[in-house]
Amino acid sequence: MTNKPTYSLFFLLFIMLFPQAQSQAQNAVIAGTIRADATFNNISINYAIDGDDNLNSELAISYRLPGATSFSPAAMTVRAHPGLVIDGVATTRNYLAGSVLFLDPNTDYEVRCILTDPDGGNLTSTEIIRTKAIPQPAANANIRFVAPGSGGGAGTQTNPFLGLQAAANSAEPGDHFIVTAGTYNSFTLTTSGTVGSPISFMSETQHEAIIDGNGTASGVVTIGDFSTITSQVIIDGFVIENGNYGIDAQNTQFVTARNNIIQNVGWGYYNRRELGNERDQYITNNLILGTTNWPQSSTPNERGIDIRGNNNVVSFNTIKDFADGVSTDGELYETSYSLDIHNNDIHNAVDDLIEVDGTISNTRIYANQCFNGRAGVSLAPVYGGPVYVFRNILYNMENSAFKMNRGPSGLIIAHNTCVNDDNVIESPDGWQNTFYRNNVMIGSKYCFELFNQVTGSNDDWDYGAFYSSRAGGIGTEWFKWNNVRYAKVLELQNSGLLHANAMEIALADFENVSIPGPFPIEYEASQIDCMPSSGAPVINTGVALDNLNDYFVFDGAPDRGALEYGQAIPQYGHDFDLSNSVHISMVNDCIEMFPNPFNDKIVLDGDFTNFTIQIMDITGQVVADHSGVAAPFVINLSSLPSGLYFLNVSSLLHSHLSVHVMIKE
Repeated sequence: MTNKPTYSLFFLLFIMLFPQAQSQAQNAVIAGTIRADATFNNISINYAIDGDDNLNSELAISYRLPGATSFSPAAMTVRAHPGLVIDGVATTRNYLAGSVLFLDPNTDYEVRCILTDPDGGNLTSTEIIRTKAIPQPAANANIRFVAPGSGGGAGTQTNPFLGLQAAANSAEPGDHFIVTAGTYNSFTLTTSGTVGSPISFMSETQHEAIIDGNGTASGVVTIGDFSTITSQVIIDGFVIENGNYGIDAQNTQFVTARNNIIQNVGWGYYNRRELGNERDQYITNNLILGTTNWPQSSTPNERGIDIRGNNNVVSFNTIKDFADGVSTDGELYETSYSLDIHNNDIHNAVDDLIEVDGTISNTRIYANQCFNGRAGVSLAPVYGGPVYVFRNILYNMENSAFKMNRGPSGLIIAHNTCVNDDNVIESPDGWQNTFYRNNVMIGSKYCFELFNQVTGSNDDWDYGAFYSSRAGGIGTEWFKWNNVRYAKVLELQNSGLLHANAMEIALADFENVSIPGPFPIEYEASQIDCMPSSGAPVINTGVALDNLNDYFVFDGAPDRGALEYGQAIPQYGHDFDLSNSVHISMVNDCIEMFPNPFNDKIVLDGDFTNFTIQIMDITGQVVADHSGVAAPFVINLSSLPSGLYFLNVSSLLHSHLSVHVMIKE
């Protein structure tokens, strides 16, 4: 009896205090593991958390070179949380994520993550993360030779393998196959290279080795099968043609396809995905031409580049005449982190020019040029984000510059120039947690027509620049947001909901922009120039965006839209001129090596101020090393023995590298 009051008091205090303690525990953020991924130029951070039920935690990412005195801010981060309904299903993901952009390849960076929450759980952590190195043949490569034929040979220069299949059957890690001019049959490679010792196939003279599939229903070049993972393979400089799949990469990792012409194919690069092992694919500087007629009312399946997994890079490709230009859509969903799609020139997609459906976080789509499609960039869905879509030109879409169906979350869309007949962007429902800045939208109907905003969604839209060719009155409004119409820019600003700093623009504010005619009319990029004209109101009136502006803005004042006035237009698509691909101004617009074959000297003529030149023998030994020199430039190699050598010219400013074969007699 005497203990009862004490017990009752304790129980009463527990009942009173426990809900408060429980609430604090749920609202305070609890740091989990940090997933860090890297491509050549970007680093991805996905920071798992628990708690923070009131969704007020924040993550600030910054970076520096080790030993530097100060950190620079990375791009903005987003939050994904349990209960987000994406594609009709409530997610269980709980994280904050963001990217560090525009880094140098093969370089260590100190990345700092500052996790904060007013309710507690603050934590600062740093980690050294290294970006990926550009794949190259093995430094001590075993040089082997291939000539047209149907089997046999020893792989020597005087007795080459006859046919690519004979070479592939003998392939071992570190083999570098030099493929002489001629026509070859399809081949399959199932042997892997190793880290630092890939298996590489290179056309001795670019595009003079032709791999003809002769109408095969399979791959012209097939890499791997589903019995094991095949990895560390390079395919460089071929014409690959006449088959269902140009390159059929089955169950693969660390595959590089560059400098190829892939033509008359249903699928250009097909990254098979049934087992979910795919990752680290590098598809760059290819011309990929399909056979899918544009336009169509149906939705065919063929794709220029079909890819998924982590740390993939799709860059500087020209892609035309497929159902989708670049696509991640398909099983397995919700497995893809860290993807770069940049500087591609994509035309005539029956469906989506770029499609990143099913990705999770740190997808980066930037500096692409996309013409003639049903949709420009499909984000349907994204499972939490961020997906960064910036500095893209999207022209002549049937439906929408951005497809935001199926409840995507975590969209950061900035500095794009979008021009359409009819609506510029439209979406029926479901998009959520979006950030729009500095976009130019030009059309003949609604600049945006968006319905059914998700309750609780954080949609922050501002600093847009808009033009519609219709009147902007009752029945001819320029905007529809959550099914409410706004006649013109002033009414949108006065809504208090979004775009307080929007501006109205005119077609004359750009060098050569016109609204497309009624879809479908085919347009070429040469017909349009989205550069702001002198004195245009979009110049220097955008808002600065951490990290996203770093590579494009040099005066501290960003313009609105994809292009910065006075700056060079980015390279879109492939460039097979080796001198241009490494940004060297050469005599006669090419690298001159003479004589080749040579006896004593190599003469390089041009400006190499920002470049490194290395001469390597067949074992990978550097026999001459020069950088930052002016031309004319003479390399004396008279002391070297006769044989095969490689001239590597690499940029100190960019990630481009050209490799030239030389023979010393």
